[in-house]
Formats: sequence, C-alpha cells, structure tokens
Amino acid sequence: MTTGFDPHERPQNLLLNNRTRRAERDLSELLGLAKGMLADGVVNAEEARYLNDWGANHLDALERWPLSLIFARLRQHFADGQIDEAERVALHGLLSHLVDGTTSLLLGSEGATLLPLDEPAPPVLWGPDHVYVFAGEFAYGTHEDCERETIRRGSSCQRTVTEHTSFLVIGTFGSEDWRHSVLGHRILEAKELRAVGCPIRIVGEDHWVKAVGPRPVEEPPF
Repeated sequence: MTTGFDPHERPQNLLLNNRTRRAERDLSELLGLAKGMLADGVVNAEEARYLNDWGANHLDALERWPLSLIFARLRQHFADGQIDEAERVALHGLLSHLVDGTTSLLLGSEGATLLPLDEPAPPVLWGPDHVYVFAGEFAYGTHEDCERETIRRGSSCQRTVTEHTSFLVIGTFGSEDWRHSVLGHRILEAKELRAVGCPIRIVGEDHWVKAVGPRPVEEPPF
C-alpha cells in the first residue's frame, strides 16, 4: 500500500512540489542563458560546451519538453568531443525558437490553457485510416521531418484541416497569439469540424513525440 512517504520518511507530495519548483527555476535560468548566448547572433563552441555542462547539472529541468530534445541534440553534437559550425548553427536555431516561442507553455503558466489541446491527450494512432496535419514551429524539426516520421508509420499527412483529418499536431513553438496566425486558422477549422461530428484530435508536439520516439541520430538536426 502507498504510504505517501519516500524511503527516508519524507512526504512524497513535498518532494514533488520541490522538484517542480526547482525545474521551473532552472527553466527560467536557461532562458536567461539562451538570451545571452544569442545576443551577438552566434553560439560559439565555448557557449555550446557550457550549455551542455549546465544540462548535466540540472537534470530535473531536462525532463521537461522541449529541453529534453535540445539537450539530446547537444549530447549528439559532443559525441565526438567537439561541435562543428553546422551543429552550432542548428543549436542557435533551437535556442532562438525557445526564447521567441511560447515560453509560458514551458514554464507551466496559465498560458498553456490558451491552446485548445485535448485533455486528457488521446492515444496517438498510426495506420492508413489516420491523417495528420502539423501546425506551428516544431522542436523536432521541420514540417517535412514530422510528416516523414508519420508516413513511415503507415499514416498520411495533409497541409490543411479537412473532414478527413484525424490529428492536428501543434508545434511547441507556436505563437502565443495563435488566434491571428495560420496556426490559429487550422485550430479554428478543426474545432468547427468537430462541432459537426468530425472526430479530430488536437494534440501538442510533446505528446506526438512520445509516440514517435527519439529522432534517429544519423539525421541532420534541422
């Protein structure tokens, strides 16, 4: 039977709350670091190595999406002990998205409720009967990258939401002002179609990635 205490007789809820606060503090610190690194328009090798070392000492933060993906990329970049120019350019792109994107979603603030994601998130299904539309900016890669992984699993993709759409997947770095963007049009179209009986699911990129699994190491980061 669950007692509510860990092996050291500390309340489990207290540990969870402390861990959540620590992770949010670390996320805020990382956003500050990223802004500093981007200030001169270049992420140099020393900055990339510092960021990689920072991640090794802030493991709670790395459990949060999309930081888990960013630091997985960093580990790949430094697998040979160094980071080349192309890898630094890719890292610059990811950090730029992190700083300019919907940071309120990452920090767990009320901003997360602005996007009408299905709650609870439904199972991600594959096969010829399931059609996907991708909207927004993705930490995983380009729209083409996401579509390729979906097609590999037997499903198909569209660029617009129709009555045949099964899943609308919203990228991590979608605009906070989504109602006035292309992203917003796709969301509103999905909601209108659902109102007349079309079973379209709306999920976030993090949920889709859990079903896809890690991105293959041999592929370029962008």
